[in-house]
Amino acid sequence: MSEVTAPTPSRAGVGLAACAVFVAASIAPYFVTALVPAHTGTGYIAIHAVMTAAMLMAWARGRAVPMQALILAGIAARLILLAAPMLSSNDAERYLWDGAVALAGFDPYSVPPADPLVAPMRAIWATPPEHAAYPTLYPPLAITLFALSALAGPVWGIWVWKAIATAAGIALVPLAARLLTRWQCEQHFALVALSPLLVLETGVGAHLDAIVALLVGGAMHASFQKRAVWVGGLLGVGVCVKFLPAIALMPLAIAMGWRAALRMGLAAIGAIAVIYGTALAIGWRPIGSLPVFFEKWRNGSPLFTLLEAWLPTPILLAVIAVAGAVLMLTVMVFARQRPVIATQLAIATPLLLSPVAFPWYLLPLVPLAALGPGATLLGWLSLSPLVYEVRDRFVSDGVWMPAIWPLAIIGGGWMIGLGIDGLRHWRRRLALTDGKH
Repeated sequence: MSEVTAPTPSRAGVGLAACAVFVAASIAPYFVTALVPAHTGTGYIAIHAVMTAAMLMAWARGRAVPMQALILAGIAARLILLAAPMLSSNDAERYLWDGAVALAGFDPYSVPPADPLVAPMRAIWATPPEHAAYPTLYPPLAITLFALSALAGPVWGIWVWKAIATAAGIALVPLAARLLTRWQCEQHFALVALSPLLVLETGVGAHLDAIVALLVGGAMHASFQKRAVWVGGLLGVGVCVKFLPAIALMPLAIAMGWRAALRMGLAAIGAIAVIYGTALAIGWRPIGSLPVFFEKWRNGSPLFTLLEAWLPTPILLAVIAVAGAVLMLTVMVFARQRPVIATQLAIATPLLLSPVAFPWYLLPLVPLAALGPGATLLGWLSLSPLVYEVRDRFVSDGVWMPAIWPLAIIGGGWMIGLGIDGLRHWRRRLALTDGKH
């Protein structure tokens, strides 16, 4: 844990100024399309950079910045962006389409947007043309939330969905405050309250992952309270929103012991069985197009991009499998003594090895990063939006062609972060050894 620094007026003043800059910067997305219509990706990156600098400035002041100020600034920024244009992604259009298809009585897992069965709906509901050939890939609880939003119609549905995503983003702020206070690391609260990734990917991107981040944060809070059933239930519900939370079950189960792991597993299985069972009962076949998605898209993954350029597919898959096994073995080794680090690594593993790692996929890592800040993870969270450079050409020409330079910077950030974290660990071990002598 970091040393406690006595608050001073100057330190507090700088931290409060950082909060003000963060809130002011959250207004900027409203002007990007008007000011730089052909460079919305670049504009988004610039806004994220300013907000990241403000977050790091507030974080550096630690406990000198009142938690109430951080809570107010974090909630204010999220509320400001409730009506922001979705200039970084059109995923919310797909969300509402999937919900509308389900409301119309079709199976969203079997009927893609291009299917003649839903041709009349295409005149009412917008859906991204690049998604036309693929049925949904989202789990049943996500589809239910999309359908709830679509009930409001094609005009108001997006506002209902943004309200749901924003409510999840706001709820994470006080939850993180309680979680970090209980863990005695409230000096890191700015990393959640003022996280530009959380704020922008929720308010501008309107991404489903805001709900996943809330559920993962809740599961961590429950794990510190030794409430295994709540941990399993929250992660089970999370799996029914997006698949990533499933992997957090392993380190938390190991950390809590076999009896708690049994209760956790039963709770998770029960939640998944109820939700998927209900989906099957109403005629859905929740398999989706996830394999096709990974075949089609490439973005944000330095490691996979590098390996894919060097290795033939069979060897590439073998290397990815071995790397995954090594990383998960590392998770198992760390889980008992360092559950936060183990959970960070567990959730990061599929994102590290996947061909696709869009910035919003990293949202569940944000509350975990505040519990155990490290240069590698914080660098990844801060640099990941560089991949939005692809939006400039995609918006102007409709061409999806990610550049290599953002991946090189993100990969370089990993290496520098690992070096910093390794050096800090070595110094800590050396200090402990000297102390024993």
